[in-house]
Amino acid sequence: MTKKIDPSKINVEQQIVMGIIELIRHKIFYGHILQQLTKIYFDDKSNGIETMGVGKNPDEMFIKLYICKNFVKKLWEDVDGDDENGWQHLLGILEHETLHIVFQHLSLTFSDKLRGNVAVDLVVNSCINKSNLPQSALFPETYGFEANKSAYWYYNNLKDNKKFQDQIRQGVFGNCSDSGSLGDFFGSHKLWSDIKNDPLLNEMCKDIIRKAKDLCNREYGNIPGTIVSQIDNLLNKKKSVIPWNKALRMFVANSTESNLDYTMKRISKRFGIRPGTKKEDVLELAVGIDTSGSINDELLNIFFNEIYWIWKNDVNITIYEADTKIQNKYKYKGKFTGKIHGRGGTNLEPILKETEKKYDALVYFTDFYAPRINKKYNIPILWILKTELNKSEFPYKWGKHIKIENNSAVSS
Repeated sequence: MTKKIDPSKINVEQQIVMGIIELIRHKIFYGHILQQLTKIYFDDKSNGIETMGVGKNPDEMFIKLYICKNFVKKLWEDVDGDDENGWQHLLGILEHETLHIVFQHLSLTFSDKLRGNVAVDLVVNSCINKSNLPQSALFPETYGFEANKSAYWYYNNLKDNKKFQDQIRQGVFGNCSDSGSLGDFFGSHKLWSDIKNDPLLNEMCKDIIRKAKDLCNREYGNIPGTIVSQIDNLLNKKKSVIPWNKALRMFVANSTESNLDYTMKRISKRFGIRPGTKKEDVLELAVGIDTSGSINDELLNIFFNEIYWIWKNDVNITIYEADTKIQNKYKYKGKFTGKIHGRGGTNLEPILKETEKKYDALVYFTDFYAPRINKKYNIPILWILKTELNKSEFPYKWGKHIKIENNSAVSS
Protein backbone atom coordinates (compact mmCIF):
# COMPACT_ATOMS: atom_id res chain seq x y z
CA MET A 1 0.00 0.00 0.00
CA THR A 2 1.31 3.44 -0.93
CA LYS A 3 2.35 5.50 2.06
CA LYS A 4 0.54 8.83 2.36
CA ILE A 5 1.90 11.79 4.27
CA ASP A 6 0.65 15.30 5.08
CA PRO A 7 2.75 17.68 2.91
CA SER A 8 2.33 20.52 5.44
CA LYS A 9 4.19 18.49 8.06
CA ILE A 10 7.23 17.71 5.92
CA ASN A 11 10.57 18.76 7.42
CA VAL A 12 12.14 20.24 4.30
CA GLU A 13 15.69 20.55 5.69
CA GLN A 14 15.62 16.90 6.68
CA GLN A 15 14.30 15.82 3.27
CA ILE A 16 17.08 17.73 1.48
CA VAL A 17 19.78 16.13 3.65
CA MET A 18 18.25 12.70 3.09
CA GLY A 19 18.06 13.41 -0.64
CA ILE A 20 21.75 14.28 -0.86
CA ILE A 21 22.66 11.16 1.11
CA GLU A 22 20.55 9.07 -1.28
CA LEU A 23 22.36 10.57 -4.25
CA ILE A 24 25.74 9.88 -2.67
CA ARG A 25 24.68 6.24 -2.29
CA HIS A 26 23.51 5.75 -5.88
CA LYS A 27 24.69 8.76 -7.94
CA ILE A 28 27.75 9.74 -5.97
CA PHE A 29 28.98 12.45 -8.34
CA TYR A 30 25.72 14.43 -8.04
CA GLY A 31 25.75 14.02 -4.28
CA HIS A 32 29.28 15.37 -3.94
CA ILE A 33 28.41 18.46 -5.98
CA LEU A 34 25.38 19.22 -3.78
CA GLN A 35 27.39 18.53 -0.65
CA GLN A 36 29.70 21.45 -1.49
CA LEU A 37 26.90 24.01 -1.79
CA THR A 38 25.58 26.06 1.13
CA LYS A 39 21.82 25.60 1.41
CA ILE A 40 19.59 28.66 1.79
CA TYR A 41 16.01 27.94 2.91
CA PHE A 42 13.04 30.31 2.74
CA ASP A 43 9.29 29.89 3.12
CA ASP A 44 7.87 31.88 0.23
CA LYS A 45 9.10 33.73 -2.84
CA SER A 46 12.58 35.16 -2.24
CA ASN A 47 14.75 37.08 -4.76
CA GLY A 48 12.16 36.21 -7.41
CA ILE A 49 12.53 32.47 -6.72
CA GLU A 50 9.53 30.28 -6.02
CA THR A 51 11.14 26.91 -6.56
CA MET A 52 14.71 25.67 -6.13
CA GLY A 53 17.84 26.90 -7.86
CA VAL A 54 21.61 27.12 -7.91
CA GLY A 55 23.33 30.48 -8.28
CA LYS A 56 24.19 33.53 -6.27
CA ASN A 57 22.93 36.99 -5.43
CA PRO A 58 24.94 40.03 -6.61
CA ASP A 59 26.32 40.78 -3.13
CA GLU A 60 27.47 37.21 -2.47
CA MET A 61 30.74 35.42 -3.20
CA PHE A 62 29.80 31.77 -3.61
CA ILE A 63 27.32 29.63 -5.52
CA LYS A 64 24.62 28.24 -3.26
CA LEU A 65 21.52 26.06 -3.45
CA TYR A 66 18.36 28.10 -2.78
CA ILE A 67 15.35 26.13 -1.60
CA CYS A 68 11.78 27.37 -1.27
CA LYS A 69 10.19 25.21 1.43
CA ASN A 70 6.70 25.66 0.01
CA PHE A 71 7.91 24.40 -3.36
CA VAL A 72 9.34 21.23 -1.81
CA LYS A 73 6.09 20.58 0.08
CA LYS A 74 4.15 21.14 -3.13
CA LEU A 75 6.04 18.22 -4.72
CA TRP A 76 4.09 15.98 -2.33
CA GLU A 77 0.86 17.99 -2.70
CA ASP A 78 0.88 17.47 -6.46
CA VAL A 79 0.91 13.68 -5.99
CA ASP A 80 -1.74 13.73 -3.24
CA GLY A 81 0.77 13.03 -0.49
CA ASP A 82 2.15 9.89 -2.15
CA ASP A 83 5.47 9.63 -0.32
CA GLU A 84 7.29 7.55 -2.93
CA ASN A 85 6.38 9.82 -5.85
CA GLY A 86 7.05 13.00 -3.89
CA TRP A 87 10.44 11.66 -2.82
CA GLN A 88 11.41 10.68 -6.40
CA HIS A 89 10.44 14.13 -7.66
CA LEU A 90 12.64 15.77 -5.00
CA LEU A 91 15.60 13.62 -6.09
CA GLY A 92 14.90 14.53 -9.73
CA ILE A 93 14.87 18.25 -8.92
CA LEU A 94 18.17 17.92 -7.04
CA GLU A 95 19.65 16.17 -10.10
CA HIS A 96 18.26 18.92 -12.32
CA GLU A 97 19.98 21.69 -10.38
CA THR A 98 23.23 19.74 -10.21
CA LEU A 99 23.30 19.29 -13.99
CA HIS A 100 22.97 23.03 -14.60
CA ILE A 101 26.37 23.33 -12.91
CA VAL A 102 27.84 20.36 -14.78
CA PHE A 103 26.80 21.79 -18.17
CA GLN A 104 27.98 25.28 -17.13
CA HIS A 105 24.60 26.81 -17.88
CA LEU A 106 25.08 29.51 -15.26
CA SER A 107 27.40 31.40 -17.61
CA LEU A 108 25.46 31.07 -20.89
CA THR A 109 23.96 34.18 -22.45
CA PHE A 110 20.88 34.30 -24.71
CA SER A 111 19.20 37.31 -26.32
CA ASP A 112 15.81 35.67 -25.86
CA LYS A 113 15.88 34.77 -22.16
CA LEU A 114 12.72 32.67 -22.17
CA ARG A 115 13.83 30.57 -25.12
CA GLY A 116 17.27 30.19 -23.55
CA ASN A 117 15.80 29.01 -20.26
CA VAL A 118 13.70 26.39 -22.00
CA ALA A 119 16.77 25.27 -23.95
CA VAL A 120 18.97 24.67 -20.89
CA ASP A 121 16.17 22.76 -19.16
CA LEU A 122 15.82 20.50 -22.19
CA VAL A 123 19.53 19.70 -21.92
CA VAL A 124 19.48 18.68 -18.25
CA ASN A 125 16.12 16.90 -18.41
CA SER A 126 17.47 14.77 -21.27
CA CYS A 127 19.67 13.17 -18.61
CA ILE A 128 16.98 12.49 -16.00
CA ASN A 129 14.36 9.74 -15.90
CA LYS A 130 11.08 11.37 -16.93
CA SER A 131 9.15 9.77 -14.04
CA ASN A 132 11.53 11.44 -11.56
CA LEU A 133 10.40 14.95 -12.46
CA PRO A 134 7.11 16.82 -11.92
CA GLN A 135 4.56 16.96 -14.73
CA SER A 136 5.52 20.57 -15.45
CA ALA A 137 9.06 19.53 -16.48
CA LEU A 138 10.04 20.09 -20.10
CA PHE A 139 11.60 17.38 -22.27
CA PRO A 140 13.00 17.41 -25.83
CA GLU A 141 10.23 15.11 -27.07
CA THR A 142 7.72 17.76 -25.98
CA TYR A 143 8.87 19.70 -29.04
CA GLY A 144 9.69 16.78 -31.29
CA PHE A 145 13.43 17.07 -30.66
CA GLU A 146 16.12 14.46 -30.06
CA ALA A 147 17.65 14.18 -26.60
CA ASN A 148 21.22 15.13 -25.68
CA LYS A 149 21.64 18.12 -27.96
CA SER A 150 23.45 21.29 -26.85
CA ALA A 151 21.69 24.27 -25.27
CA TYR A 152 22.37 26.40 -28.34
CA TRP A 153 20.96 23.69 -30.61
CA TYR A 154 17.69 23.66 -28.68
CA TYR A 155 17.70 27.46 -28.54
CA ASN A 156 18.05 27.78 -32.30
CA ASN A 157 15.44 25.14 -33.08
CA LEU A 158 12.85 26.39 -30.59
CA LYS A 159 12.55 29.69 -32.44
CA ASP A 160 10.10 28.42 -35.06
CA ASN A 161 8.76 25.45 -33.10
CA LYS A 162 4.95 25.48 -33.14
CA LYS A 163 4.56 23.78 -29.75
CA PHE A 164 6.82 26.36 -28.10
CA GLN A 165 4.97 29.27 -29.69
CA ASP A 166 1.64 27.79 -28.59
CA GLN A 167 2.93 27.52 -25.01
CA ILE A 168 3.91 31.18 -25.03
CA ARG A 169 0.44 32.19 -26.25
CA GLN A 170 -1.17 30.00 -23.61
CA GLY A 171 0.88 31.55 -20.81
CA VAL A 172 2.48 28.23 -19.83
CA PHE A 173 5.65 29.96 -18.66
CA GLY A 174 3.98 32.50 -16.39
CA ASN A 175 3.98 36.26 -16.73
CA CYS A 176 5.67 36.63 -20.09
CA SER A 177 4.66 39.81 -21.85
CA ASP A 178 6.86 38.81 -24.79
CA SER A 179 9.27 36.07 -25.86
CA GLY A 180 12.17 37.93 -24.30
CA SER A 181 10.70 38.00 -20.81
CA LEU A 182 11.75 35.57 -18.16
CA GLY A 183 8.40 34.66 -16.68
CA ASP A 184 7.68 32.91 -13.36
CA PHE A 185 8.39 29.41 -14.69
CA PHE A 186 12.16 29.94 -14.66
CA GLY A 187 12.48 32.23 -11.66
CA SER A 188 15.41 30.26 -10.23
CA HIS A 189 17.48 31.07 -13.32
CA LYS A 190 17.55 34.73 -12.23
CA LEU A 191 20.31 33.68 -9.84
CA TRP A 192 22.61 33.26 -12.84
CA SER A 193 22.52 36.86 -14.07
CA ASP A 194 25.42 38.00 -11.88
CA ILE A 195 27.61 35.06 -12.89
CA LYS A 196 27.60 35.53 -16.67
CA ASN A 197 30.28 38.25 -16.67
CA ASP A 198 32.26 36.91 -13.72
CA PRO A 199 35.13 34.67 -14.91
CA LEU A 200 36.06 33.84 -11.30
CA LEU A 201 32.63 32.30 -10.69
CA ASN A 202 32.90 30.28 -13.91
CA GLU A 203 36.13 28.80 -12.62
CA MET A 204 34.47 28.18 -9.25
CA CYS A 205 31.83 26.03 -10.99
CA LYS A 206 34.64 24.09 -12.63
CA ASP A 207 36.37 23.63 -9.26
CA ILE A 208 33.15 22.25 -7.76
CA ILE A 209 32.98 19.68 -10.57
CA ARG A 210 36.67 18.82 -10.24
CA LYS A 211 36.40 18.30 -6.48
CA ALA A 212 33.32 16.11 -6.90
CA LYS A 213 35.19 14.02 -9.45
CA ASP A 214 38.16 13.62 -7.11
CA LEU A 215 35.90 12.55 -4.25
CA CYS A 216 34.27 9.97 -6.52
CA ASN A 217 37.64 8.49 -7.55
CA ARG A 218 36.04 7.95 -10.98
CA GLU A 219 33.20 5.89 -9.47
CA TYR A 220 30.45 8.23 -10.61
CA GLY A 221 27.54 6.01 -9.68
CA ASN A 222 24.45 5.39 -11.78
CA ILE A 223 24.64 8.42 -14.07
CA PRO A 224 24.34 8.60 -17.89
CA GLY A 225 27.42 8.14 -20.04
CA THR A 226 26.78 11.56 -21.60
CA ILE A 227 27.41 13.16 -18.19
CA VAL A 228 30.67 11.23 -17.72
CA SER A 229 31.81 12.45 -21.15
CA GLN A 230 30.81 16.01 -20.27
CA ILE A 231 32.86 15.86 -17.07
CA ASP A 232 35.92 14.46 -18.82
CA ASN A 233 35.74 16.94 -21.70
CA LEU A 234 35.29 19.88 -19.34
CA LEU A 235 38.16 19.02 -17.02
CA ASN A 236 40.58 17.72 -19.64
CA LYS A 237 40.38 20.85 -21.79
CA LYS A 238 42.57 23.82 -20.96
CA LYS A 239 40.84 27.11 -20.32
CA SER A 240 40.66 29.23 -23.46
CA VAL A 241 43.03 32.18 -23.67
CA ILE A 242 40.42 34.23 -25.53
CA PRO A 243 36.91 34.80 -24.07
CA TRP A 244 35.16 33.57 -27.20
CA ASN A 245 31.58 34.38 -26.29
CA LYS A 246 32.48 38.06 -26.00
CA ALA A 247 35.03 38.01 -28.83
CA LEU A 248 32.60 36.51 -31.34
CA ARG A 249 29.83 38.92 -30.36
CA MET A 250 32.12 41.96 -30.79
CA PHE A 251 33.63 40.59 -33.98
CA VAL A 252 30.27 40.02 -35.64
CA ALA A 253 29.08 43.48 -34.55
CA ASN A 254 32.19 45.08 -36.06
CA SER A 255 31.96 43.10 -39.28
CA THR A 256 29.03 45.11 -40.66
CA GLU A 257 31.49 47.29 -42.55
CA SER A 258 32.28 44.38 -44.86
CA ASN A 259 30.63 43.68 -48.18
CA LEU A 260 29.11 40.38 -47.14
CA ASP A 261 25.55 39.70 -48.19
CA TYR A 262 23.96 40.45 -44.82
CA THR A 263 20.33 41.45 -44.41
CA MET A 264 19.24 44.58 -42.56
CA LYS A 265 15.78 43.06 -42.14
CA ARG A 266 16.98 40.68 -39.46
CA ILE A 267 18.56 41.19 -36.06
CA SER A 268 20.86 38.42 -34.92
CA LYS A 269 19.10 36.94 -31.88
CA ARG A 270 22.30 35.16 -30.87
CA PHE A 271 24.62 38.17 -30.93
CA GLY A 272 22.07 40.97 -30.47
CA ILE A 273 23.15 43.11 -33.42
CA ARG A 274 21.93 44.21 -36.83
CA PRO A 275 22.45 42.98 -39.47
CA GLY A 276 21.91 39.34 -38.68
CA THR A 277 23.78 36.63 -40.50
CA LYS A 278 22.22 34.70 -43.36
CA LYS A 279 21.53 31.71 -41.15
CA GLU A 280 19.70 33.00 -38.10
CA ASP A 281 21.49 32.45 -34.79
CA VAL A 282 24.15 30.07 -36.16
CA LEU A 283 27.46 31.56 -37.17
CA GLU A 284 29.04 29.84 -40.16
CA LEU A 285 32.78 30.24 -39.64
CA ALA A 286 35.72 29.30 -41.79
CA VAL A 287 38.76 28.67 -39.58
CA GLY A 288 42.12 28.86 -41.29
CA ILE A 289 45.14 27.15 -39.72
CA ASP A 290 48.66 27.97 -40.80
CA THR A 291 50.34 24.54 -41.10
CA SER A 292 53.65 25.77 -42.45
CA GLY A 293 56.98 24.57 -41.08
CA SER A 294 57.23 27.46 -38.60
CA ILE A 295 54.13 26.24 -36.71
CA ASN A 296 55.30 23.63 -34.19
CA ASP A 297 53.16 21.03 -32.41
CA GLU A 298 52.91 23.10 -29.22
CA LEU A 299 51.51 26.03 -31.18
CA LEU A 300 49.06 23.78 -33.02
CA ASN A 301 47.75 22.50 -29.69
CA ILE A 302 47.23 26.10 -28.56
CA PHE A 303 45.37 26.88 -31.79
CA PHE A 304 43.12 23.80 -31.59
CA ASN A 305 42.34 24.42 -27.93
CA GLU A 306 41.00 27.86 -28.89
CA ILE A 307 39.06 26.34 -31.82
CA TYR A 308 37.41 23.92 -29.41
CA TRP A 309 36.10 26.82 -27.31
CA ILE A 310 34.81 28.60 -30.42
CA TRP A 311 32.94 25.40 -31.30
CA LYS A 312 31.52 25.24 -27.76
CA ASN A 313 29.61 28.43 -28.59
CA ASP A 314 27.64 26.28 -31.04
CA VAL A 315 29.32 27.79 -34.08
CA ASN A 316 29.47 25.80 -37.33
CA ILE A 317 33.18 25.53 -38.18
CA THR A 318 34.87 24.46 -41.40
CA ILE A 319 38.61 23.99 -40.97
CA TYR A 320 41.09 24.89 -43.73
CA GLU A 321 44.69 23.71 -43.26
CA ALA A 322 47.21 25.42 -45.52
CA ASP A 323 50.93 26.09 -45.96
CA THR A 324 51.60 27.43 -49.48
CA LYS A 325 48.29 25.92 -50.60
CA ILE A 326 45.18 24.42 -49.02
CA GLN A 327 46.11 20.94 -47.84
CA ASN A 328 42.92 19.85 -46.07
CA LYS A 329 39.32 20.93 -45.50
CA TYR A 330 36.79 19.43 -43.08
CA LYS A 331 33.96 20.13 -40.68
CA TYR A 332 35.18 20.49 -37.10
CA LYS A 333 33.40 18.21 -34.61
CA GLY A 334 35.16 19.08 -31.35
CA LYS A 335 38.30 16.93 -31.56
CA PHE A 336 41.86 17.37 -32.79
CA THR A 337 43.52 14.15 -33.94
CA GLY A 338 47.01 15.59 -33.57
CA LYS A 339 47.64 15.23 -37.31
CA ILE A 340 47.78 18.10 -39.79
CA HIS A 341 48.66 18.46 -43.46
CA GLY A 342 51.32 20.85 -44.68
CA ARG A 343 54.67 21.80 -43.08
CA GLY A 344 55.94 23.60 -46.18
CA GLY A 345 56.32 27.36 -46.77
CA THR A 346 53.67 29.97 -45.97
CA ASN A 347 51.02 31.66 -48.13
CA LEU A 348 47.94 33.09 -46.46
CA GLU A 349 46.17 33.98 -49.71
CA PRO A 350 44.77 30.56 -50.78
CA ILE A 351 42.41 30.42 -47.77
CA LEU A 352 41.40 34.07 -48.25
CA LYS A 353 40.51 33.34 -51.90
CA GLU A 354 38.67 30.10 -51.10
CA THR A 355 36.52 31.44 -48.25
CA GLU A 356 35.63 34.84 -49.72
CA LYS A 357 31.84 35.38 -49.76
CA LYS A 358 31.21 31.76 -48.68
CA TYR A 359 31.08 32.18 -44.88
CA ASP A 360 29.90 34.72 -42.33
CA ALA A 361 33.51 35.27 -41.29
CA LEU A 362 37.03 33.82 -41.27
CA VAL A 363 39.14 33.22 -38.15
CA TYR A 364 42.76 32.61 -39.13
CA PHE A 365 45.36 31.12 -36.73
CA THR A 366 48.93 31.91 -37.79
CA ASP A 367 52.33 33.29 -36.77
CA PHE A 368 51.90 35.84 -39.63
CA TYR A 369 55.32 35.17 -41.14
CA ALA A 370 54.15 35.24 -44.75
CA PRO A 371 54.45 37.21 -48.02
CA ARG A 372 52.65 40.54 -48.12
CA ILE A 373 49.13 40.61 -49.63
CA ASN A 374 47.91 43.85 -51.23
CA LYS A 375 44.35 42.81 -52.14
CA LYS A 376 41.51 43.25 -49.62
CA TYR A 377 39.35 40.13 -49.59
CA ASN A 378 35.60 40.37 -49.18
CA ILE A 379 35.14 38.52 -45.88
CA PRO A 380 35.36 39.68 -42.23
CA ILE A 381 38.63 38.33 -40.81
CA LEU A 382 39.77 37.82 -37.24
CA TRP A 383 43.48 37.01 -37.07
CA ILE A 384 44.62 34.98 -34.03
CA LEU A 385 48.35 35.53 -33.84
CA LYS A 386 51.25 33.96 -32.02
CA THR A 387 54.00 36.20 -33.35
CA GLU A 388 56.81 38.61 -32.53
CA LEU A 389 55.89 40.87 -35.45
CA ASN A 390 54.79 44.46 -34.88
CA LYS A 391 51.56 45.64 -36.47
CA SER A 392 53.51 47.63 -39.06
CA GLU A 393 55.10 44.37 -40.22
CA PHE A 394 51.84 42.42 -40.67
CA PRO A 395 51.57 40.95 -44.21
CA TYR A 396 47.81 41.62 -44.42
CA LYS A 397 46.52 45.03 -43.29
CA TRP A 398 42.79 44.29 -43.03
CA GLY A 399 40.80 42.55 -40.34
CA LYS A 400 40.85 42.42 -36.54
CA HIS A 401 43.85 41.04 -34.66
CA ILE A 402 44.22 39.24 -31.33
CA LYS A 403 47.70 38.27 -30.16
CA ILE A 404 48.29 35.37 -27.78
CA GLU A 405 51.08 36.43 -25.44
CA ASN A 406 52.12 34.69 -22.20
CA ASN A 407 48.84 32.77 -22.06
CA SER A 408 46.75 35.93 -22.41
CA ALA A 409 44.97 37.69 -25.27
CA VAL A 410 45.96 41.15 -26.47
CA SER A 411 43.92 43.02 -29.09
CA SER A 412 45.84 45.01 -31.65
